[in-house]
Amino acid sequence: MLHMMYGSKPFSKNGTITLPRKWRQKFGLLPGKLAELVYQNHCLYIKQALKDSTHNQRYISEKGTVHIPKEIRDEMGMIYPSTYSLHVNEKENCFMITLEK
Repeated sequence: MLHMMYGSKPFSKNGTITLPRKWRQKFGLLPGKLAELVYQNHCLYIKQALKDSTHNQRYISEKGTVHIPKEIRDEMGMIYPSTYSLHVNEKENCFMITLEK
């Protein structure tokens, strides 16, 4: 299996998504570390940032949240209270976010 559905919930007003602790630790997305956000093919990929990456990057908070920049939210059509699905991709060590229709 390439990835599994973890769950779905409404998008927050402040533009943050909480990443599940078990998978954050496994993927190296620890508090204070940079996450890389890549939006392509109607999916937002969140993974550990590469050193020379030019993709959008955000820090992981102490509570395991990551802030999704407004330009990505706008491009995805993520508005409060849109519902999103969180997928875990163990093969690529990343989270995948898609909007539910």
